[in-house]
Amino acid sequence: MNPELVKKFFDGKCSPEEVHQVLLWINSEEGENQLKEEFEKFDAEDLKSSINSKSILEGIHKRIALEKQELDSPPIVNLRKPKQIDKPKSRLINRWKVGIAASFLLPIVASVFWLFTVRREENQPATGVQNQVEYLTKQTLAGEKLTLKLSDGSILQLNSNSSVRFPKTFDGKRREVYMMGQIFFDVNRDVERPFIVHSDNLITSVLGTSFVIEENSESKKSQVAVLTGKVKVNKAISDESGKADELFLEPMDAANFDGSQGLFEKTKVDYDQSFAWKDNVIVFRNASFGEVLKRLENWYGVKFQYQMNSKKDQDYTGKFEEQTLEEILIGLSFTYDFQYEINDSTIIIH
Repeated sequence: MNPELVKKFFDGKCSPEEVHQVLLWINSEEGENQLKEEFEKFDAEDLKSSINSKSILEGIHKRIALEKQELDSPPIVNLRKPKQIDKPKSRLINRWKVGIAASFLLPIVASVFWLFTVRREENQPATGVQNQVEYLTKQTLAGEKLTLKLSDGSILQLNSNSSVRFPKTFDGKRREVYMMGQIFFDVNRDVERPFIVHSDNLITSVLGTSFVIEENSESKKSQVAVLTGKVKVNKAISDESGKADELFLEPMDAANFDGSQGLFEKTKVDYDQSFAWKDNVIVFRNASFGEVLKRLENWYGVKFQYQMNSKKDQDYTGKFEEQTLEEILIGLSFTYDFQYEINDSTIIIH
């Protein structure tokens, strides 16, 4: 770690990225060992004034109180002449050697500095580049599908009842989007700017590859399945140890998350199972009669009315390629022995 960066950290002059870098170092084994080594080598007699850790800590608490008062107090507005009020930057410790000597206080100082930096940012309006980012949201309803091309050339295919939120233009160091439902991503490769997808339970990171993400809020299950390239998948919420689980996937690998059981595992998939829907192919594998009708409701944007009976208990396996709903119903009626009536967007089964 560069001593100048650590000094800059104690002076309260680090950018959020630099703060994050120092905090990672402090909490790493390397940082802990280096601080211990510097502390053992330090000789307080080298300084003209002795070091008083108690007074340092009191100074930190005073700085906290000042920051809190500053953040909680409403700004004074001059209606006649608007005035820009500059807030003083936090200055935690003024001397590099004092900071090293008080290295045992680093966790306290780091936590205080980080928390108040975050709080200051949350209490101030966005400025600069952040407030210039324009986000777009696209969504599909039952019976609808949508194909999008993002500013970086990446292609997204939204299945029914899905949505995605993304910047109109990717200007930063990362390409980040937010999604719900089921979406196929064909990401344009850019090694300088990773592509990151945020869903309810998972965070998916790639440089350039193709994959599908499905989030089912009802079952609390999520899946990321890879068609080409390599993908890293993290749980959105860390486990009890504070470390988020992560899986690395290759073609035909999938990361499955079950929120009800807390399971996060890697499995294998095949094309029909995970990707056929984007080619307008419906695939059923050992699906119950209720599951079949629910898929058809979502696919075609209709509603079914029916009553279960013993004839409809068997599981169903089948594949339909770009067929109409009536063609599918004819096939299902032979399998399950039922009659049906089509009334606008409602299908009555009896």
